[in-house]
Amino acid sequence: MMLSRRILAIGVPAFAALVAASCGGVSSPTALTEPLRIQNGAFKRGALPGSPPVAEGAPEAPPSVTLVESLNGIAYPGQSGKSIGGRTSTDAVSVAVRFFDLGTGYWVFPVDAPDPQANGELTWQGLADIGRDIAPGLHPIGVVAIDAQGHAGSQKNVPLCVSSAIPDGLNACDPTLPPPADVVSLGWDTDVDLDLVVVTPDGKTVDPKHITTAGTGDGGTIDRAQLASPSTGVLDRDSNVGCAIDGYRRESLVFKEAPKAGRYQVYARLFDACGNAPVHFTVTLSRAQLRPDGVNLEQVEAARRNGIMTSLDADGGRTRGLFVTEFTFP
Repeated sequence: MMLSRRILAIGVPAFAALVAASCGGVSSPTALTEPLRIQNGAFKRGALPGSPPVAEGAPEAPPSVTLVESLNGIAYPGQSGKSIGGRTSTDAVSVAVRFFDLGTGYWVFPVDAPDPQANGELTWQGLADIGRDIAPGLHPIGVVAIDAQGHAGSQKNVPLCVSSAIPDGLNACDPTLPPPADVVSLGWDTDVDLDLVVVTPDGKTVDPKHITTAGTGDGGTIDRAQLASPSTGVLDRDSNVGCAIDGYRRESLVFKEAPKAGRYQVYARLFDACGNAPVHFTVTLSRAQLRPDGVNLEQVEAARRNGIMTSLDADGGRTRGLFVTEFTFP
């Protein structure tokens, strides 16, 4: 078997240490329930190795994580394959990652090729799966580099906002950001193509093909003034459309400000069972209310209805689906 240039560069003893550090993790069902899972990593129980993070500008214990980057600092519960990566000093052979405040262990995976534009610092990348049951809010991630002797350097603290499954405008991570006034949300427990369907007081059907409560103007087109109004509801996504599983299992109709008064009928439509029915689902109404501090708003659940559907209920979108409940707004 031909070894890569990277392996030849660090030598046989260091490569053996890399294997011990990166592949010596436990294989346990416990790892499958961790709030953070690295697809290309090995799981080890216990606290993150290395010394605590240092203040900006202070000297770090080697080896060092010199750069941490991701597409953004936001993840959602159940997200799969979120990329987190960066660079390390040239004496590192692997990187360890875990939530500082959640979980029972950490994940280790090898560094990658040198970056010629960064003085040969070594690149690294992990593909993270986020637990579906994580409470929304700020959950810092710890990252540390490990050398060929298994010594870990200074940890890095990487802030991560785990957003609420029900859209809240990131209010769970920053209370100064106001949540939407009202959110009608449909969530479910199985990888099926389930649709939220809402019929407005005007009789308009809102679903993944008609994503707003705005009415139509002349010529049958959407009324632009209504569409721009913050009291108009907008459906946030079409989850698992065509059985392309996206990890969300949720669709929400979001009203930034209080919706038009009247009764809103709510349906759950099983478009396609995707071979995975039965499915248990929950419809909730979440509303913004003042926090105990009397200054900022928070999102709270105001109503909930549960249900179940089988593969026999799948209709390919031909009907509104199963009537679940109705909400009346003043």
